[in-house]
Amino acid sequence: MGKLRLGCALSLALIGCGDDGGSKTPDAPTVADAPADVAIDGPVETLGAHPALAMACNDALADVYTLPSGLPAMDDTRRGDVFRCAKAESLSKYKVNRQIDDYAMGYQNTVAGNATSGFWGYRIAYRSTRNTVAAARAEGAMGAILLVPETPLAGAPLLVFGHGSVGFAPQCAPSRVDLSGPKRDDDYPPVLLRLAGAGYTVIAPDYAGYSFNQPHGYFNAEDEAHAILDATRAAAKILTNPPAKVAFVGHSQGGHAAVAAQSYAESYGMTGQLVGVATLAPFWVSLTLFAAATTDAAGPLSTANAGDINSILYAMVYAWSATELREGAGSGTTVFQAAKRTAARDAMFGGACYDQAKMMALGTNPVDWFDATYVTQVANQCALGGNCTDATAAKWRARWPEDRPAIDATGAPILAMWGGADTFIGPARAACGRNKWAADTSGGGTTTMITNCYSATTAHRDFPRTSEVDYLMSWIANKAGIGPAPAACTAPPTTACAMFPNDF
Repeated sequence: MGKLRLGCALSLALIGCGDDGGSKTPDAPTVADAPADVAIDGPVETLGAHPALAMACNDALADVYTLPSGLPAMDDTRRGDVFRCAKAESLSKYKVNRQIDDYAMGYQNTVAGNATSGFWGYRIAYRSTRNTVAAARAEGAMGAILLVPETPLAGAPLLVFGHGSVGFAPQCAPSRVDLSGPKRDDDYPPVLLRLAGAGYTVIAPDYAGYSFNQPHGYFNAEDEAHAILDATRAAAKILTNPPAKVAFVGHSQGGHAAVAAQSYAESYGMTGQLVGVATLAPFWVSLTLFAAATTDAAGPLSTANAGDINSILYAMVYAWSATELREGAGSGTTVFQAAKRTAARDAMFGGACYDQAKMMALGTNPVDWFDATYVTQVANQCALGGNCTDATAAKWRARWPEDRPAIDATGAPILAMWGGADTFIGPARAACGRNKWAADTSGGGTTTMITNCYSATTAHRDFPRTSEVDYLMSWIANKAGIGPAPAACTAPPTTACAMFPNDF
């Protein structure tokens, strides 16, 4: 049995985080427009006042993360209702390109900024529903980034972007980043800059759980799907002329969210015509990996190792949120030892984005605070050994496939871009995801709806900064009927699925 290592090198290998595992507190966006930019080889560029939206946008940025009282009772007609809107950054085309170039420094295979548009930024909050066990879905709400281009691409679809994994404390919400501010060690800003800079209108939800003291739905496929699908409703309610067509885009965990939304688009519904789902290094392997991360048998993770902190955090939050949403409020901490439940919850949600000090206070290895039955029966016996006869193990054995649902074989086409230098979602694990899609489409659909592209020298965190984003946009433009088909890409090499431990 190979040694399972999940430290930020292998935590990203398994989970695809968008961070380096350090403790960070994102800065709040600024209300003021960014200063005018002086072009090196042209006139001064300025971006005018924010354009009108279909609803008032006068909230302070801090208010976006405050749930108002007196909202109407939640029902399906309220999905996507926007209840907060604040003006944020404005970036000229020149500034967009400078930001793209700055975020590219230090990464491989990057391309210089080629934006054709500046954009106005907003922070909004909208209503959604959760994947909860109750007959009546619990309400969810989340913050989101909305980017409106100065020079829209004619006929372009709305893009809903799913971000990769970040920390889980409230201040870690991606919508809190200032896209005009200094470069940060995050993967989602360069993608957003490229998409909006190409003239696309973009909405990027935080996912439920960051802003309003609600549980996270980390890698809960249906919960993520609700966030993506209701973002289309929110955009339609706040934009004066919302695009008729929609595409989903995601990187890493965001690829999981985007593909999950493709799976649920027909049953849950959305606003607009879904024309495609485009992903960069999507995480579509078995969720058993989160359980395997808790056991010493797989190669123990240590809180003393800063590189392991995000892997430990992701394993904790997946186990907690999968229980909290499916078994009811207050149940999530039962995956931890009784004496350490309060401290474990605080380590996940009460401190810094990746709080090593609070993790170390729990113990050295995950077995020091995870519930013994979870470690023994769920992780060792079921996830690692394939023996899932224990009642608790059987429960988790049923959950893992739910969080990697079958794609809609007759739904929107999917583009997946994989990297040969990706040590996070490596070629063997990527093959597991492709095998799952092939199986999903073998009964009545066709594998031609899935395009798999391969770049031999691209690593996981390179993708948001490379020409692969340009290829992705060309693919989307073609699916939306506004551009020619991009040249055929290189197909991934034939590789056996090497899922560790089981491809449930």
